[in-house]
Amino acid sequence: MVIIESGEEREAPSDAEREFDSLVRWWADLRARGKVIASAKLAPPGTAATVSWQGQVPIVTDGPYVEAKESVAGFALLDVDSKAEAMEIARSWPARDRYRIELRPVEQP
Repeated sequence: MVIIESGEEREAPSDAEREFDSLVRWWADLRARGKVIASAKLAPPGTAATVSWQGQVPIVTDGPYVEAKESVAGFALLDVDSKAEAMEIARSWPARDRYRIELRPVEQP
């Protein structure tokens, strides 16, 4: 599960607090049900470093490589039995105004 955040700012501190509280409860429920294998919130895009190549020469650039209105805010590796279960979890995401959820299966070797 990839958590994609829009670049829009929160409208008011109370909105941020409400969003935070609902997310804390949402993650706690998933963990209690044993659905979360790993998860992490990523630092803001401005903290990124990007490595690209010119031929065989690596080029390191501070910050994100592309300017975008959205960025990957975090991820979770979920233990689910089906795509339908993953979609059910994603549909229950409480912070709907600023985030989108992208679901991808892990490729098996």
